[in-house]
This record gives sequence, structure tokens and C-alpha cells, in this order.
Amino acid sequence: MLRAIVLRIVVILVSAIQPRANAFTHFITRDGDRLKEGNQVFRFISVNTPTINGHYDGYKHTNPASGYVYDPVELSYEMEAHFKDMAQMGVTVIRTWGITVNDGSGEFEALVSGPHTYNETAFRRIDKMLELCNKYNIRVILCLVKENKYWGGTAAFSKLYGGGDYYQAAAVKAGFKELLQTAVSRKNRFTGVLYKNDKAILAWEFGNEVPNNQGAWIAEMAAYLKSIDPNHLIADPRRANGVQQMNDIVTDVMANNTNIDIVKTRQYPNYRNTVAELWNECQGKRPLIIDEFQRFDGFKDVLEAVCNTGTSGALLWSLMKPQYNGGIGGHALFHSYSWGGSRWPGFDSGDYFKERENLMLVRAYGYKIRGKQLPALPAPTDAPYLYPSLRSDAVALKWRVSPGARYYIIERASTAKGPWQVISTDLDISYHLYFYPLFTDASAIPGKAYYYRVKGKNEAGISPASNVIGPVVPTSRLVMDNLKDFSLTASHSNNLRISQESWPRLRQTEEDFFQAERVVGSESGELVYRADTLSWIEVIAFSDKVDAVNLFYSTDGSSWTALPEGGLHKTHRAAYPSQISGNKDNSIDKYTYTVPALPHGTVAVRVVTGNAGATNTYPWLARVHLGFKGSLKTAR
Repeated sequence: MLRAIVLRIVVILVSAIQPRANAFTHFITRDGDRLKEGNQVFRFISVNTPTINGHYDGYKHTNPASGYVYDPVELSYEMEAHFKDMAQMGVTVIRTWGITVNDGSGEFEALVSGPHTYNETAFRRIDKMLELCNKYNIRVILCLVKENKYWGGTAAFSKLYGGGDYYQAAAVKAGFKELLQTAVSRKNRFTGVLYKNDKAILAWEFGNEVPNNQGAWIAEMAAYLKSIDPNHLIADPRRANGVQQMNDIVTDVMANNTNIDIVKTRQYPNYRNTVAELWNECQGKRPLIIDEFQRFDGFKDVLEAVCNTGTSGALLWSLMKPQYNGGIGGHALFHSYSWGGSRWPGFDSGDYFKERENLMLVRAYGYKIRGKQLPALPAPTDAPYLYPSLRSDAVALKWRVSPGARYYIIERASTAKGPWQVISTDLDISYHLYFYPLFTDASAIPGKAYYYRVKGKNEAGISPASNVIGPVVPTSRLVMDNLKDFSLTASHSNNLRISQESWPRLRQTEEDFFQAERVVGSESGELVYRADTLSWIEVIAFSDKVDAVNLFYSTDGSSWTALPEGGLHKTHRAAYPSQISGNKDNSIDKYTYTVPALPHGTVAVRVVTGNAGATNTYPWLARVHLGFKGSLKTAR
């Protein structure tokens, strides 16, 4: 009897720690114009997750250790933190944006690495995603080869198989069918389940934005896919812009493409007709989903219309994930608007596009469309992970975020066990993208040892405390001025103003949100910083090939001297084109001016923009990082 009890306990413990290979009871099926989960109608309001299998925001040189522009995802933290965010949000369906295909650039890790060749590591990222889909009860629409050119699309795929028309060439079509066969028959390395048997897959989608006139190709591929995977639905890879295109697609599906289970449209400002008008074309024929939607005006109207019609679901474009190396990801993406991606649970820096308000609407309507009561927002789940100070001479902290945290509490102590003093509360880290420190301790006394820990918080509660780092023994204090205003300066010239432009400025500056810029046509502008002692300075500026910033120092606070020869170190990151729009909203030249050791006795530094009289506002002063001792002398 005792042996049986012990055996039962062992079985329970083993099952508790093993991943749930297939958490769902049913595949999603189609019944006329409805989706079904077993006998229940299946509907959703959820999110697109374009970065779930890799990290991109279109910014170069942000993670040089990877060697890529499109960075691989770190499976032990990034992906599961993304799922924890979505679980708090009540997400039940996600849509991927497409797989990567080798285009010869070497800028990303390609899943399709060559003809008949696939990258096992990249495939394991999809394995992990499916494992977590089962763990967190989230279905996925798996999108394959994008029509879009970036990070390898149909043009790159065609080239691997000898070139020719992607939709016509026999060798290219055979290569795509082989990709389908490879994916369908793949055995998940984490769960042991074949993809074709994984109920977490809601539907396959052959690619993003397949042209609407490729019905014959879609019919051929759909027939083949159904022959090797009859379990899963197929979403039409075309998207209808307006009633006429929706009518054309639905007519083609009903007459020639009966293996297509789901038709799609979008709700962007440039998409025509209402959800109700588009649903009228699908009613009684095929389920309709809004596979991407985002807008500034009428956001809630879209959600209401989805709920009030027979539309099966809608997916926000899009939800971004946090970063393994600390901080949250970029959100402006590479589009010609800067509200492409949202960060859960919404941050102050996203107020200009109603980030938090809209995320909470998606959460509320996601429960409403399923006929469920909206639960209270949960507190942040996990403790942050605090990295060692980024500088040895000052306190510059960075951490992996806590899923669900909107703000952070920073605590400091003189021993590793406390007692702990709160030195910052309600810290919004969203104005410092992942390649900057998230917090600097401007009150630390040089020469004194400190220990630090961090907690995440939202209106529902506070996360467990992070790991403790220390002792940190700074030799100077550090302030990080992101120029949201002039409050940290001692003075500034009247011809400088703070820019808070969103698009295209956020793309141009890699999401440095604020800049001090000259008034057009005016003389040189200047910022002055003062302290009891200034130790070092770093100035980050953006410009269109205008290298004009100069720095001067003062030991008496009134007379100014040029820096000694070799005292100023300058780096230049050249401008590079946007993936989607070339030079329309591309990241412009970035100049970093560093003085690692200011002359002894320096009490003031003057930052001069140059470019006097120019008919533009360059250079844009984006950040000033200062090492100092004693007190910072500000205009406040």
C-alpha cells in the first residue's frame, strides 16, 4: 500500500515538472462561417507577435555580440516572458509574422538557410513557442514565407531554388511544398509532438500579404497541405482591402479554393469599409478574422464591431517582447508610423498613441467576446533579474523586466541583507531603450559601498525583489539626462527647444524620445552643466551628416576653455536605410562625443551645437551622461 502511494506521488511530481505536450482537447475546426473548439464557438481578440521567434526593430548595432541585425531570441527568458505578458493580458491566439529565409545578407539567422536546407536552431525556436503555447493555453496562426522583402521573403526563397516567378516556377513551388512537408512532419524537440498533431496550431498561413491574384497557387498549396495535414485549418494568405476585394476573395474561395477555411481583412486607417460591411460578404460562407488592426481614432469601434458581428476574431498589430539583456524592446518598428508595436502593460512613453488604453481595451474585449467576466489585473509575476553595474566608476543599473510591471522600485543598502532604503519609486524605464542603462544613482556617495535590488510594480501589486548586486563602490555620481526638459541643466540658450515629435523622429533617433534642437536659421545653441566637480561627460547627438558639436570646460564657472588635444573621443554611426521606406524615416547619423576624464578642477561644461544659421534644426542633442562629485547645480 505504501509503495503504491509513493509511486503515485512520484507520478504526480514527474507530470508536474514535465511540459504539457498537448494541453488542448480539440483542434480548432470550421463550421460554416464559424470557428469551433469542440462543440463551442471559438472567438478571440488577441495580438500579433512578430518578434516571438527573433528580435528585430530595424535598428542596427544594438546587439553587436550577436553579429546580426535580426537577433535570435534567448529562449530561457525572452520568449517565456512574452507568454507571461500575454497570459496577464488574457491572450488566447497569436499570429506569427513569417519565417526567415536566407537572402545572402548574413544579417539574420535564417530558418530556410538554403535549398532543401533548414536551420535546426531556428526551428527549435518554433518548437519552444509551441511548447509555451500549450503551457499557457494560447493558439497560434503560423505564418510562413512573407511576400515582404525584409529578412528573407518570397524573392529570397525563389532565388534559392533557381529564380523565376515564386508563384509559377515549378522548382520554387516544389521547394515550398518541401517546406510544408518539413514543418508538418517535424517532431517538436521539447514536447515530442509532431506539428501536424499539435492542437496549439490554430491554422497555417502560407505567407504574409500574398497578392490577391494568386488564387491558383493558393489552391495548389492548400490541396497539398490538406493531404499531409488534415487536422489543421488554413487561413487565406490574401487580405481584403474593402468590400469589393472581400467579395472577390470569398467568391474565389467558395468556387475554386474550398480548402481555405478562414478569410482575412485588416483595419488600418488606409483600409476601406467597416467590419460589419466586410462581415456581410463572409456571412454564411467562411469565418472572417481581422488579422491585423491598429488605429488612433476608432480603435474601440473596431473591437465593438468584431464582437457585435459574426467575425471570429481580431489581432492587434502588435505586441513586442522584453529583452534578455535588460529593458523593453523598441516599438516603432520599421513602418512609416511609430505606433506599430505595443509593450505590455503600456508605458508613459506610449501615451502619444494610447498604448496603455488600447492594450486594456484588447484585454477587456478579449474576455467579452468569449462571454467571460473580466478578471482583476494581476500583479507582476516574476522578480526582475538585476545585472552588475554597467560602469565600474558609477552606478548604472540594468535588469530583465518583470512581466506585467509598469514601474520599478529601486532599493539600496549598505549590506547585502539590508535594511533597504527606497531611492526611486514609480520609475518608468520605457524612455531608455534596451541599449542604455535603466537607472543611475545620482545620490550615491563616491567611495562608499552599496548594494542594490529592484522590484516591479503595477496598480495591482509589487513583484518579488530581484537578486542583490554589490558591493558597488562608485568613484563618481552619474546622472543620465535624456532631455525630456531642461531641468538637469544649469542653463540653456533661448534658441534651443525640446522636440517631442513622434514619427518619423522616433525612427530617425532609434527611439531616443526627446532632443534639444536649434530653432531653424538661428545661431549655435548651447547647454551648460555645472557641479561641484565634473569628472567626465558623454553627449549623444543625431544629425544628417552634420558633425558640429563642440565641448568647452570651465574651472571657475565663467571662463571657457577648449578641451586639450586628444581629450575628446568621438564615434560615428552612419545613417542606414529603413527596411520598408528607404530614406523616408531611416535612422540618421548618430554621433557620440565622450570626454572620459575632464581636466582637473572642472566645475562646468558647455555643449555647443554649432551649425549656426543653418536652415535645419541639426544637430539634435539627445542625451547627456555626466559623472560628477558633490552636487549637480541645476536651474531648478
